[in-house]
Amino acid sequence: MQVTHLFLITGQSLATGRAPAMTVDPVAQEQALCFGGGPVGGQGQPLTARLGPLRETGTETIASGFAAQLLQTSSDPLILAGQGWAGQPYAVLRKGGPSHVFEQLIAQAQTAKTHVPDAQFGAILVLHGETDGAQGTADYDRILTQWHQDFASALADIFDTAEPMPMLICQTSSISGYCSGDRRHFRTPQMQFQAALTHPQLVLVGPKYQYDYIDWAHIDAASTRRHGALFAKAYRRLAQEGKDWHPLQPRRLTQMDSTVLIDFDVPVEPLCFDTEHVCDPGQYGFSLHDPHSHIIAVEPAGPSRIRLVLDRPAARSARVSYALYNGTPGLSGRLDGARGCLRDSDTERCALDGWPLFNWSVAFDLPINWDHHDRDRSG
Repeated sequence: MQVTHLFLITGQSLATGRAPAMTVDPVAQEQALCFGGGPVGGQGQPLTARLGPLRETGTETIASGFAAQLLQTSSDPLILAGQGWAGQPYAVLRKGGPSHVFEQLIAQAQTAKTHVPDAQFGAILVLHGETDGAQGTADYDRILTQWHQDFASALADIFDTAEPMPMLICQTSSISGYCSGDRRHFRTPQMQFQAALTHPQLVLVGPKYQYDYIDWAHIDAASTRRHGALFAKAYRRLAQEGKDWHPLQPRRLTQMDSTVLIDFDVPVEPLCFDTEHVCDPGQYGFSLHDPHSHIIAVEPAGPSRIRLVLDRPAARSARVSYALYNGTPGLSGRLDGARGCLRDSDTERCALDGWPLFNWSVAFDLPINWDHHDRDRSG
């Protein structure tokens, strides 16, 4: 029996789309639907209540890439809806915020349920964090938890369910685009990583530095489609396969004399250094923050481990970062932005253009000795 699932997209301009749409043709006719004016409304402009075939209008959103990828392995119909506002921090988009974006999203969910009474909720898809990063918001991890709580509470009433409602997020990767000087105040990438480590229903899909950008903050249309496919890949693993999802992310850092071993959660082993898809910014994107010790080599040490070789032992207070403090100020993306070259060996490809959907390591800034004991997402 087929079951229609609703997905809500929200956030800033990466959610509403910035690059011109690649096509206005429907993705899958009756299998993927959106509201008129959609799939994602922006700047307070509401969507109509009429459902029709999912198609991009004006700008490319992640909706088409997401739907096409998910429909490769499922025949269940999809409704993609959403509302966002370019350039706005969480304080404007939140429940009760001045933009009314949250309330518009909940109204879309109610309308979808009215159209399709048997519809079930899939997930909230969030593309956000740039403005809060630029503003130096220090508690963005708490913000994400509250955002999810507000969504889950409102949507549980509409769909009359106690089932977990995942909120899929992506990591902000435009820190070099926004910062011309000290980047330590731009905390959202690290906060997104930490929030997903500790909250069972916050699911970090991955970063965005592996894409081409049209300016300091916005990925191009082809990259937007591929990013939607990555969201679908993570959701499919959670919902269709009933398995846990982790992006490529560090699990443990251990200092041993003049080396630092970094163990990773790797979706598909082995780890790879890829300088074809991402230009090497130096040391494959890794940096050591210590006044007296420096990295002299970065090398694989197993299918899920990387070894940093140092010129001398680092201080106990030293930190290791990846894909945060390199790149050219004012630029973002795989050629010039803050970036790294570490990915896994996933063979899945984007349904719309055949592009490889590797999982690239999240950006991070961590102590030289660090260990995360993962929580069960079913909790």
